Amino acid sequence: MIDYQTSRFEDRVDPVDVVFDAAGGETLDRSWAVLKPNGRLVTIAADSEGTGTAEQRVKDAFFIVEPNQKQLVEVGRLVDAGTLRVFVGAVVPLEQASAAYAVTVRGERRPGKTVIAVRYSPTNVV
Repeated sequence: MIDYQTSRFEDRVDPVDVVFDAAGGETLDRSWAVLKPNGRLVTIAADSEGTGTAEQRVKDAFFIVEPNQKQLVEVGRLVDAGTLRVFVGAVVPLEQASAAYAVTVRGERRPGKTVIAVRYSPTNVV
């Protein structure tokens, strides 16, 4: 845990593989500094799509998603009730997420959703 009111996270965090950003703005801008060279940044709070940058990893990070808690709760309820079935077309490790997304962008879709598998460890969560 880092108290954002007393210290800057980028001064306290060693390079990481993934940053999950829910704040956007300056926090999003500063988050790029803590990523490893092939790290990924996931945000639900960006106000642009990275079009004002020449850095490829910034451009590759953006696709449009609008979070909606009410809708997500309803989807979860439908899945739990068995009313809505989830079709998974592929499960890929985080290291292959970019390639899997590129296939979708090129229109080479297959039935079902692509799931990105991320290993969770309480010791590497910031």
